[in-house]
Amino acid sequence: MHWLTIVPVTLLGALTVLGCDVPIGHYKTMGCTPIGKLASGCPERYECPSITAHDNEKCYYNGKTYNIDESVPDAEVAQFCSVLCYCRAAKPFAKFRCAHIDCPEFFHRFDYDNCLRKYKKNSCCSAGSVCGADRDKLAKCELENEIYKEGQRITFKDNPCRTCICSAGFNATATDTDPNCFDTTCGFELFSEKQVYGGGVPVYKEGRCCPWEWRLPQETDKVVKGSTVATGDPNLQCKYGKLTLSVGDSLDIQQSTEEKQKMSCSCDVPPLLTCVLN
Repeated sequence: MHWLTIVPVTLLGALTVLGCDVPIGHYKTMGCTPIGKLASGCPERYECPSITAHDNEKCYYNGKTYNIDESVPDAEVAQFCSVLCYCRAAKPFAKFRCAHIDCPEFFHRFDYDNCLRKYKKNSCCSAGSVCGADRDKLAKCELENEIYKEGQRITFKDNPCRTCICSAGFNATATDTDPNCFDTTCGFELFSEKQVYGGGVPVYKEGRCCPWEWRLPQETDKVVKGSTVATGDPNLQCKYGKLTLSVGDSLDIQQSTEEKQKMSCSCDVPPLLTCVLN
């Protein structure tokens, strides 16, 4: 269920900015501020206080800072099947503790041939189901020759970070202003603080909106110098463990996943390296 090209972005670039083909959705989730703009359309770099000025006694999520015992509104974490998230003291970093939601539909067989589930914006669990002839009474949404029924989730082929909930009056050419359409927020700050703030870098997988995982530095990592002449500006460098990479440099790594996918990591938009599973 992936359709509709509204803006010129690539599949991975869809989590970035117009024309930028570097996956930088993690910067958006962390509330980082873009600085400058390159000819490629990418920001020159980002300012990320949660990384460069991290306070180990605070928690960070979606551009906001939380003190110990401070709670995150349930509506902001519902999409991750979580509730009652709060910041608690821990070592080496303060971390969120959340209660997990088990949706009722997880425990029942579902008649996919005769029924459909309805969802609300930014929800984890369905809001109910509609079966049989009652499905014909629901409003319809059309996108790239595909028909959706009211309450179904609509995703986009060239922008995996954008989702709409089919509703009456849906206009495929106005999804940027549709109140039932929204951008994905990644949940790595809620669940992977040791990797995110312990020197890790995001690893993206084709077609995924958010980082698939976070990679920590390894002793065998080496720098491969790029063709771009380094400026020496520390703001245009990526720090990774004991290594310092200038924009255009990449890592020499001998690593692949269990699925035999190879990983490439480069310093494209500081301050973090970006890795992609090829």
